[in-house]
Amino acid sequence: MKKQLVFMAALLAFVFVLSGCSSDNKTVDKKTAEAIDISEYFPSIGMTREYIHYDTEGQTVESIETVNVSTDSEGNDSVYIHEKGGVTTETIKEYIVSSEEVKLVYLINTLGNNETAVVELANKPKWDKNDANKSVGMMTATGLTMEVPAGKYNEVIEITSVIPEDKEGKTIHYYAPGVGLIKTVFSFKDTKDFIFNELKSAN
Repeated sequence: MKKQLVFMAALLAFVFVLSGCSSDNKTVDKKTAEAIDISEYFPSIGMTREYIHYDTEGQTVESIETVNVSTDSEGNDSVYIHEKGGVTTETIKEYIVSSEEVKLVYLINTLGNNETAVVELANKPKWDKNDANKSVGMMTATGLTMEVPAGKYNEVIEITSVIPEDKEGKTIHYYAPGVGLIKTVFSFKDTKDFIFNELKSAN
């Protein structure tokens, strides 16, 4: 627990510097983006994913996520990811997943329970993420091959998030079919890119 608190403090200080960062980015064309079934880039129901999280001092913590589905009394399915470990110790995220977008609609963690409408993924060249920072999401590459500790993945898509008012940096997420997020990178204008997390395993 102490290690997680130290890691969290170092990371929050780093993210505070990053927050608000943006940069000019070239997106994929509309036809390419719309041809992608975004639901394929959400992890499969029942999957367990392990991540390694890094901080700027070289410290690491690991987290485990499980993907589940529940059905309410009216027969509606809710997809959620339950994370243990990592920066916030325990988090539950509920999603609406379609072929056009992946939207985070509910978040439970140590800070409380919150309804949201954050569009994490969309089959568009560019979209408003609808988060607290007024970020913009962009699909900046498709068809990538990427290797992380969990293995090599093909047909990876690159999603870049920026805040329009700032020109110093960006956050880049990489997603693989059937697995979802495999890597997150913080990129600054004048410094070396910083890997925030990588997929360690997926079963």
